Amino acid sequence: MEKSSQAKIISWNTNYEEICASAARISTTKGNAAEIFGKAKENEKNRELIQKVLGAGHKSVIEHAVFTIAFCDVSAFVEQFFIESRLASFTVKSRRYVDFSSLGYYIPQDLKGKELESYCSYMDMLFSAYQKMLENGVPKEDARFLLPYSFHSNFYCTVNARELIYWIQSIQCGRGKDIPELQDLAGQLTEQIGKVFPCLLSELKAGVEDNSMEEEAFNEPKVRNSVSIIDSEEAGRVRMVNEPSAPLKLLEMAYCTSHPGFHQPFEVEMLFETGRLRELEQLSYSFLISDITLSGVTHIVRHRMQSILIPSIKGINHSKCILPDTVRENPELADTYCRILEKANNMAKQMSQDETLKKYSYYYALSGNTMDIMTTVNARELHHFMKLRTCNRAQWEIRKIAVEMLKQLRSSCPELFQYFGPSCYVSGRCPEGNLSCNKMDEVVRQFRNMEQVWKLEDLLQI
Repeated sequence: MEKSSQAKIISWNTNYEEICASAARISTTKGNAAEIFGKAKENEKNRELIQKVLGAGHKSVIEHAVFTIAFCDVSAFVEQFFIESRLASFTVKSRRYVDFSSLGYYIPQDLKGKELESYCSYMDMLFSAYQKMLENGVPKEDARFLLPYSFHSNFYCTVNARELIYWIQSIQCGRGKDIPELQDLAGQLTEQIGKVFPCLLSELKAGVEDNSMEEEAFNEPKVRNSVSIIDSEEAGRVRMVNEPSAPLKLLEMAYCTSHPGFHQPFEVEMLFETGRLRELEQLSYSFLISDITLSGVTHIVRHRMQSILIPSIKGINHSKCILPDTVRENPELADTYCRILEKANNMAKQMSQDETLKKYSYYYALSGNTMDIMTTVNARELHHFMKLRTCNRAQWEIRKIAVEMLKQLRSSCPELFQYFGPSCYVSGRCPEGNLSCNKMDEVVRQFRNMEQVWKLEDLLQI
């Protein structure tokens, strides 16, 4: 099962050093942008200039250097660490569509003897249970709730040099300081940066020596005497906790600002005539989402334009887990699933009493363990979010959350949010092609009359 976690820089933009040096010169040098870049190609002082400008605190110049990294066989815990970053692009191997039975899991290199045996016994038991669920017809997206957060994830990431340096620094002296797997990956990336873009090494060193980054406090693993199981209805409860006091007034002011000379009566539908929707960014809404699974968090966090608060997986309640409907509906399978959770809980409790194993408790977390998160999102991003996440093709947990958010938004400001919903409802066409649910008319009718649907289940069962 053991594979080494790897982070490989597989691509970067050509002439990145000349581009960054040109960016450093442009504000003080004669000539247009193309001329300055042309001269930078033959300038031996590019690296010296970049380092000088970085030393003066002007770090935006290195944002013009862009890298694509292949993260190979890293743990899901590490994946979560990186994808919380909003200044990068990620594409992850899907747990909804790919069978993870034989893809393996991360094993800390310092585990030996009985500790290694205990760790692997826990992981092997859960992978075997996951495979059994699949063999009994449970969809991959539900069987994955049994996967521990040590399971191997693979993803691509594209990020600029400034953000990449921040990541490495936050690992070396910030919230990833006590995570050996992250330390190893940071070392791999630092070595590659030294070969690809060596003048960044001084910036990396300066940040580490500054050592002003906040470290993540150690969270004791929470393992109870018995398992608390929640069903699909209880998972992902939504509560809007903040909203604009006068949203329509703000929208009218925003529209008049972006359309000088406008003196007609304002109508909300005018906002959707241009397609830019910039006025919607003036409205922000905050939501508390309770008992969302770790799998559900990965769907939420992929939306970049939000301010999201996610507690550390280190402190998650290992004893609280979801029982999906596809398992609950089969009594025999549900009994097996619950017994697996009880066994995993007992094993996690024993490991939490071992000082060596306890420090790796974040790998014991199950994808079906739940936590509470909070997010603040502007209305423009909510418009995009709803088009994707209220769609029948969306994973059921995130769809349930999105539909409930939309119901509360429509209750708050129906004049605006009547225009929000899945893509087929908003645009009048389905973008899913051959993967369409082929229920467009029914979906559009339901979302048009959302206020008349008394039960959330009625929308989710379309």
